[in-house]
Amino acid sequence: MKNRKTYRLVVMVACFLFAGLNLLKIIQGAYTTIDVFLFVTFLLFGGIYAYLLRKDRQG
Repeated sequence: MKNRKTYRLVVMVACFLFAGLNLLKIIQGAYTTIDVFLFVTFLLFGGIYAYLLRKDRQG
C-alpha cells in the first residue's frame, strides 16, 4: 500500500467521530465504564493517526 494518506485520514475522522459520540453519552450522564474506556481509546487512536498524517506531510 503506497499511499496511506487517505486511509489514515478516514480512520482518524472515524476515531474522532466515535470519541465524540461516546463523549456525548458521558456528558448526558447515561454512561458505563466501557463508554469512558472507548472514549479514551478512540481519542488516543485518533491522535496517533493525526500525528502520522502530520509526519507524512513533513516527510
